[in-house]
Amino acid sequence: MDIEEVIKEAVGIVTPSLEERNRVINTANTVVKLVTDGLLKRGYRDFTVAIQGSVAKDTWLPGDRDIDIFIILPRDYIDKIRSGDIINDLIDVAVEYRLSWSIKYAQHPYIQLIINDFEVDVVPCIRISPGERPFTAADRTPLHTDFVKTKLMQRTIDVRLLKAFLKSVNIYGAEIKVRGFSGYVSELLIIHYGSFLNAIKAISNWSTRYVFIDMTNTYNEKDAVKKFKSPVIIIDPVDPSRNAAASINRDTLATAIAASREFLRNPSIKFFARTQYVEMELKLVLPTMVIRAPYPEGVSPDIVWGEVTRLMALLVRNLRKLGFKVVRSMAWSDDKSIILLMMIFEELELPRYELHEGPPVDSDAADSFIRKYVNRQDVVGPFIRGTRWFIVRNRRFPDVIDATRHIISTVSLKHLGNTLARSEYIKVKSINDIEVFHQSERAIVKEFLWSRPWWLT
Repeated sequence: MDIEEVIKEAVGIVTPSLEERNRVINTANTVVKLVTDGLLKRGYRDFTVAIQGSVAKDTWLPGDRDIDIFIILPRDYIDKIRSGDIINDLIDVAVEYRLSWSIKYAQHPYIQLIINDFEVDVVPCIRISPGERPFTAADRTPLHTDFVKTKLMQRTIDVRLLKAFLKSVNIYGAEIKVRGFSGYVSELLIIHYGSFLNAIKAISNWSTRYVFIDMTNTYNEKDAVKKFKSPVIIIDPVDPSRNAAASINRDTLATAIAASREFLRNPSIKFFARTQYVEMELKLVLPTMVIRAPYPEGVSPDIVWGEVTRLMALLVRNLRKLGFKVVRSMAWSDDKSIILLMMIFEELELPRYELHEGPPVDSDAADSFIRKYVNRQDVVGPFIRGTRWFIVRNRRFPDVIDATRHIISTVSLKHLGNTLARSEYIKVKSINDIEVFHQSERAIVKEFLWSRPWWLT
């Protein structure tokens, strides 16, 4: 199929059915009415309860179970938000109407309701005007909704196509776990470039150095790059002091460019499918270590992924210091029950002995180095090579699992600490070694071992 035929077929994949649309809208409207009635009964005044996010803008994808409802309050309610009083009132409303609820956290707490199999986030915010400084990021959301609805017009299907494309190549979502393109950024790209195909063509020509888009004409490019220090800079039209694309890291930018180029070269309906893991026949399995850890209960994904990201960076850095050559690393979680920390190495076990570099022979530290080792029977040396002193000594951690356990024991992790203490450490040297994983996890590990984006043909 040519690219136009692929896009035409993809439209059917990314467009919700009439039945699903009705379920989403009816559920959202039900929550709006219950929350409005509940807050009125509790003395709230001059407020609006409104559908926000992709449902309000009609840019959501089929199967999306998330609905955003915002309570837009006058600024004299800010203390009620900060103190958590409004959360207690919302819990009372949920209990009154026998709704399943839980407290979630962003910059301030909010309530998540489960109704008709949908997760409905009910978020309090303060009413602000365009250009006015928000109290929290949530305050901008109604302005974002108004801007997109005004500017997007009839191009909602283009946003759906772009979201599905980004999701299929695993770079959709601003959360720490993904560090990718948010729904709002996807909408801004369609507004800026005019259509899905125009956006993909533009992305395929982006530079990995940086991307700069300013629909507000507030900045010149040089000043924006200096100010925001981000690989992708998209000035927020409702708040020009903010980079709407700040979540996107350089890996994500590179993936977006490469995937767009591949789609233009080899158009395929697979770029819009929701299946992320594909069958592959592994011929080569490099030495790999997988840490399989229980997911910490009652902790939000962003908090968990903040610690996971920090831990993975520490492991890579310190394992390299200990002599292990890390080829590739990746973390994965279902955000419910399990975390997988996966690392590919050149070797999982190192030689018993290591060459240890000492100071230059003409440095002040040379004498103490010599005195420390000159009478030791468990080392070879000290000896001079080039201009430095060296010894050969026993390696402290020849095995990668022992080294990893030691590094983790030195790291303070508030939420992952207990979890990691109950982890399994698994070496993968052949395809048979992945049989120890549950079937769903096996697909993740296989794709990591494969290391080739599924969309490369």
